[in-house]
Amino acid sequence: MKHNFINFIKGMFIGIANIIPGVSGGTIAVILNVFDQIINAINNFSKDIKKNLSFILPLGLGIVFSILVFSSFLEFCLNNYSLPTNLFFVGLVCGSIPIIYKKSILNGMKSYYILLTLMSATIVILISMIKSNNISNINEEIEILFLAKMFLGGFLAAAAMIIPGISGSFVMILLGIYPHVIHTISNISKCFLNISDKNFLINTGVTVAALGFGIILGILFISKVISFLMDKFYGATYSAILGLVIGSVYGIFSTPITYQSGVNSFTIMVSAVTFTIGAIISYFLGEKN
Repeated sequence: MKHNFINFIKGMFIGIANIIPGVSGGTIAVILNVFDQIINAINNFSKDIKKNLSFILPLGLGIVFSILVFSSFLEFCLNNYSLPTNLFFVGLVCGSIPIIYKKSILNGMKSYYILLTLMSATIVILISMIKSNNISNINEEIEILFLAKMFLGGFLAAAAMIIPGISGSFVMILLGIYPHVIHTISNISKCFLNISDKNFLINTGVTVAALGFGIILGILFISKVISFLMDKFYGATYSAILGLVIGSVYGIFSTPITYQSGVNSFTIMVSAVTFTIGAIISYFLGEKN
């Protein structure tokens, strides 16, 4: 029960990260030391269904719970305390770096690992420099092309969510579907209040289905790739992941959302506290797995 509760909490952190542009859910999974287990459980699910389900279920429930329940709270924090909120995530990242480094040299250190770390960090920084004004009309009608865009967007964003250092939400912004996704998530909770509105229920259900199938297939595809890399090149893969995680710090600081509520001496002091809390949480949660 204790282990399941810890995985549920870890899932909550991953879920929250996935809805913040600039923050990578894959990075949080690495930080909390469940990245390997997620990849293995997905790719070897049928080999030990009971064991893999006991791991995936509490983690998945935590992800879904945090996305549905904390979306409004997170939006409030980002709107009113954006710097302290994002510095909490920076703390999570920094607190995990020693743990990830240990994984990268688990089987010995090689000189080219440093190059891989630098290259992957550079890739994330370059991606973070991309700016997009591609924000689609949130009231777009439900049609085949729209559903295809949601499916493709879900597929690509899900792949990005698993790769540490790459923000799935940011990919959705670049593809122009982020407003639709957030709108759809908020509509899920409204379904119970609009149960008599058949058009609302159908539109929401079809959109969720298209997005959901895209996300599931994206996760299954990229997890196969990562599983192969970790099996054949474990140290090199984690050296690259270390760079992706380090580069994600720049990604958070370069996002305008980080500063949208203003910066002053008080927010800087509070941010120092939230940074410290995040670093402590990531280190101890990462070690306890």
